[in-house]
Amino acid sequence: MTNHDDEPGQTSPPERFPPPPGTPKAQMDSANERVAGTGFDQLRTKASDTASAIYREGRELLTSSEERARAKDQLTESIRKNPLAAVGVAFTAGILLALLMRG
Repeated sequence: MTNHDDEPGQTSPPERFPPPPGTPKAQMDSANERVAGTGFDQLRTKASDTASAIYREGRELLTSSEERARAKDQLTESIRKNPLAAVGVAFTAGILLALLMRG
C-alpha cells in the first residue's frame, strides 16, 4: 500500500508494522504501554504529591537563603562598626578551638 499523505483529501492506511524505534510515534507507543497497566488517578496523585513536595522544599530553601543573606549583612555591618571586637572574638575562638583539638 502507498501512503497518500501528499494528496489532499486522502488518508493513509493504518500501520501494520510497528514504527522504527526512536521515532516520536514509537516513543508514544512505548509510553502508552508503560502507563496502560497503572491507573491514571494513581499516577496523577503521585505526580501531584511529588510536585507539592518539590515546591515546599524550594520555598524552604528560598526562605533559608534569604535569612542567611540577612544574617550575613548584619554580621558584616557589626564587623564594620566594631572591627577590634571582631578580631578579638575571632582570636579567642581560635585559641579555644586549638585547646580543644589538642586534648
